[in-house]
Amino acid sequence: MNFKKILLNTAIIFTFCSIFHFGYDWFPSFLTSLFFPVNESVFEHLKMIFTATCFFSLLSNIFYKEKNILFKTYLRSMASIIILLLLYLPVNYLIGENMIITLIILFLSILLSEMICSRISTTKEYSLLNKISLVLLILNFSIFAICTYYPPKMGLFLDKKYDKYGIDIPK
Repeated sequence: MNFKKILLNTAIIFTFCSIFHFGYDWFPSFLTSLFFPVNESVFEHLKMIFTATCFFSLLSNIFYKEKNILFKTYLRSMASIIILLLLYLPVNYLIGENMIITLIILFLSILLSEMICSRISTTKEYSLLNKISLVLLILNFSIFAICTYYPPKMGLFLDKKYDKYGIDIPK
């Protein structure tokens, strides 16, 4: 994959993340809470990145006709999250929350993920790998959904802005 395509993919995923950030605010419902962040915790933003990257990957398959799309979707999503955490957590610990730096780290995480995934090009269809990836995608979405409604009381799940965990469930 050439660097122009990597940059374009990165820009599109970054744009999806920006739009998806407000998905739940614009359309609050159980369904949107499963895919979009419901608060300002790091965990909910990881869900946003995961969802935006999956959405892009599935759409890009329409245009690029890639093989092993489920595997590439899972790899691209998880690589973005892992890279983001490796970059964001130490920087946030050292200098605190800074929106511009956070957005730069998000962009770099997506870019590095795209660079890594572009190196893993397979011309052969791997049915088993795609089936395993489908199970992992469903498992990840399930974990995000469960932790949105029943978050562990840990820093990654804390919305520091409102000092709360998870979603407000009407009683």
